[in-house]
Amino acid sequence: MTAPLPLPESFALRLRGYDREQVDERIDELLAEIRWLSTDRDAAVAEAENLARQLERARTEHAELRARTDRLCRTPADPAAVGDRVRHLLDLAHAEADGIVATARERAAAIVREAEAAADRRTADARAQAGRIVGDARRRAARLAEIERRTADRLRQIDAVLADAESRLAEQAPLRAVA
Repeated sequence: MTAPLPLPESFALRLRGYDREQVDERIDELLAEIRWLSTDRDAAVAEAENLARQLERARTEHAELRARTDRLCRTPADPAAVGDRVRHLLDLAHAEADGIVATARERAAAIVREAEAAADRRTADARAQAGRIVGDARRRAARLAEIERRTADRLRQIDAVLADAESRLAEQAPLRAVA
């Protein structure tokens, strides 16, 4: 996010108020920055949604792999059909397979936890950034409204001074030439 554009201390005064072109140019600059900030916020929200979809796909894949592993582990060889030595080897293989399955489940759970944490962090970051962007835009809009209010107040004051000066000039008796 870029630093906000600095607001001028005041606008150049012209007859009966501020230079309209200068004020309009400044408002256009601020509106362009608000549009840019909104686009940046929308991109961050889209990224968070993309990460949420990736996490959901990872969860689905994890569930499918777990079901497949469970299915493979539940169909052991028939121990009655093999000799003692093969039975012993099958028992060792089952024990090793159980260890591998347990390790794979632990790794899968760790990957899911990491993905969830990353998605939560990115979602929180995107929401925080969106909140900052909206807050900045609101503050800038409030500043513009305040500038507009002050400008209108000054214009009313100038109009009042001019009206007062015109009425005083009208009330004064015309000067007579001294002969």
